Amino acid sequence: MLKSVRTKSALIAVAITLAAPAFAAETPAPQESPWAMRAPSPEPQAAPSLTAAQEAALKEAEKGTPDQQELARNIAAAMDARDYDAMKLLIAPSTIKCIGKNEDFLQDRLQKQFGLPISKKFQLTVNKMPPKMINPSKYSTYPMLPTYFLGMEFTTEDGETATVNLPIGEENGKWYEAQPCPTQAGMQRFAEIQRMRAVGRERAKKAVTQLKDPLKSQLVEMVSKHDTVSAWKLCMSEQHLDFPTCRGIVAILAGDPSY
Repeated sequence: MLKSVRTKSALIAVAITLAAPAFAAETPAPQESPWAMRAPSPEPQAAPSLTAAQEAALKEAEKGTPDQQELARNIAAAMDARDYDAMKLLIAPSTIKCIGKNEDFLQDRLQKQFGLPISKKFQLTVNKMPPKMINPSKYSTYPMLPTYFLGMEFTTEDGETATVNLPIGEENGKWYEAQPCPTQAGMQRFAEIQRMRAVGRERAKKAVTQLKDPLKSQLVEMVSKHDTVSAWKLCMSEQHLDFPTCRGIVAILAGDPSY
């Protein structure tokens, strides 16, 4: 069962599109907008009635085990610090081994994850993942299949509630964040994405030079407060630009080295 967050800025980042990022044959904007993502839902079924004891046990399970709670704290800290090396240690060893020389693929995915707003003060909910929600494909495999979602709910700078949902799994008795390992076809598709993004980065760089006050100052202030979601929204509403371009503008203002 996944908790729903009913606020305007609810951020549901399911694996930061871990199952498959937006590719050349897809429409980039809606795929890459984190607040537009929603966890796929299982087919609706009649919910069995639960006893009070079962309800209490379910609520207790949603708090997560001590190991899951520790993983959530470590992920939030690494994301807040944008610490790639720390984040890499939270990925299953079998996945790191599979990725091997294709580490630029993992670097790209974690950089996107670092772009999400997060707070080290959050309310944790751990939910079991519906069966077969994330499966291997011709583009990626999962050396460690995810089995649960970590839901980290926090309050954004504008006072609204946001939740980052990340898939996790257990390997050799330890919990890790789940990430895919690209196949050869996946790396070919990744190379095409990188080409398209290079074009988008140039578009964002040009758009930054055209920013004027008071909008530029407002965006800089939001970036300084790590209020990324509000900056994205303001950029799109005031500049009438697509999400990838505004995401690039905000990244540039934040000093993202990838731009």
